[in-house]
Amino acid sequence: MKLLFTPEALVSYNEVKTAAPHDADRIKDILKDILLHPKTGKGAPEALTGALEGLWSREYGFCRQLVYQILKEEVKVYAIGKNILPGGHTPSEFQQKSYSEEEYSSVLAQMAANRGKGETPKVGIFWYSIGRDELFGVVSHPVDDYSRANASDGRITCSELHEDVWRKEYRKQHFKGDGTGLFIGAYQDKPRGRIFYHIDNDTYEIAAGKWLKDYPHVYDMIIEEFNLPPERTNARYAIHWDIGHSWR
Repeated sequence: MKLLFTPEALVSYNEVKTAAPHDADRIKDILKDILLHPKTGKGAPEALTGALEGLWSREYGFCRQLVYQILKEEVKVYAIGKNILPGGHTPSEFQQKSYSEEEYSSVLAQMAANRGKGETPKVGIFWYSIGRDELFGVVSHPVDDYSRANASDGRITCSELHEDVWRKEYRKQHFKGDGTGLFIGAYQDKPRGRIFYHIDNDTYEIAAGKWLKDYPHVYDMIIEEFNLPPERTNARYAIHWDIGHSWR
């Protein structure tokens, strides 16, 4: 396939090369990838809709896109830049209405009821960085948010999966940041775990791989992060959370 630029896109690309050579290198890398597989690959490819249907967008940095069209024997680049799409962007039309006095009182009461919930024990997932000696990628939800068990054996945990959270953070890190960070490689290749609450006996479980025995101080870090009561919290092992293991 051949690569073509509109005059506007070519001007934008030359400006990027002068002002931000690192971004220009990313654009070049993504363009090579587009020629190999136009609809998948680097930069979170997205098919545009509405008035822009038929065009595709990829990200090469935070709020920076390149927009292109896939033709029979060529790829045509329409736009490159920050928050730019062909034809401009039309903000959504909306009206901001005031709360009634009754509604306002209700929402204030709801927020007041949530004060102090930061100290409530939580369920969720986490990773541990050996190099930085810290938890990261933490997702947590107060146990009070659940009215009943969401597992048949009486356990409660968050609905988020490690692999889904990792995929989202990996894309954000690579396509909206500077490409560096903790979300490198496969999600199962770093120490990880999950917090369960057992509603039947009012206890908490820290499910982790055998790595936790090698770094026992992390147990206290988890207790603090998720506000777990030590006297009602147990560490549990299953091969699923061992480094290198996953669903498959």
